[in-house]
Amino acid sequence: MKRFKLCTLLLVLLGIVTVNSQESATLYEAGDIKMGIAAVPLMDLNNGFSGVAVRPSLSYYLSERFAVNTSAFVLLPQDIEQENGRDAEVQAYGFIPSFRKHAINSGKFSFYLESGIGLGAIRYEANDPADVAIEDNSGGLLLFTAGAGINYKFAKCLELEFGLPYMYGLNITNGEDTKLFSGVAFNLGMNFVFNTRDIKRMKEKHRERLKEKWNKE
Repeated sequence: MKRFKLCTLLLVLLGIVTVNSQESATLYEAGDIKMGIAAVPLMDLNNGFSGVAVRPSLSYYLSERFAVNTSAFVLLPQDIEQENGRDAEVQAYGFIPSFRKHAINSGKFSFYLESGIGLGAIRYEANDPADVAIEDNSGGLLLFTAGAGINYKFAKCLELEFGLPYMYGLNITNGEDTKLFSGVAFNLGMNFVFNTRDIKRMKEKHRERLKEKWNKE
C-alpha cells in the first residue's frame, strides 16, 4: 500500500513537472523567421478615418525576445479633401525597418513592443484638372512608428496578430516637411513562423532522398 501511494505521488509530481515545462515553452526561439500579411486601418487623430493599408512583413529572431522586423506598406488609392477644399486621389507606399521586444513570450501567446523609422513615397492625382497643382506635392515620405501588440498561436506554424502602433508621416518633398498623418493604425494580420533549423532538416531529407535514388539507380 505504501509503495502504491509512493508511486502515485511520483506520477503526480511527474505530471506537474511536465505541465509546467509545457507551459514555459516559448512562442519564439532564436533563429525563427516570421512572414506575415496584415490589413491596417488608419485613424488620424485630427481627421478621423484615413484609409486602409496592406502591410506584408518579414522578421528574424535574434533571441527568444528580440527580433529585427522589416515591413512594407501600401496605402490603397482613396479620395481625400485637402484643407483648401481641393479633392485628389492619394496612394502611398513605404518600407519600415523596426525592432521588436517581446515582454511576454509564452507557449501560445506573446506581448510585444515595437518601434521603427522608414521611408516611402506618396502620389497625388487631381480629380479636377483645375487642381492639377496639387500633384506637385507627390514625392518622398519620412515615417515613424511605435506601439505594442499581441500574437496568438492557433496552429503549428500559424498565428494571429493584433497591433496598435502610433504612426507619424511627413511629406519631405521639395525640402518642406509637411505632416500627412498622425494617428493610430490597427494592425490585424496572420503570420507564418518557422525556424532556420527546419530549413536545414528539409535540406538533409532532400539529400537523403537523392542518395537513395542514386543508390537504386
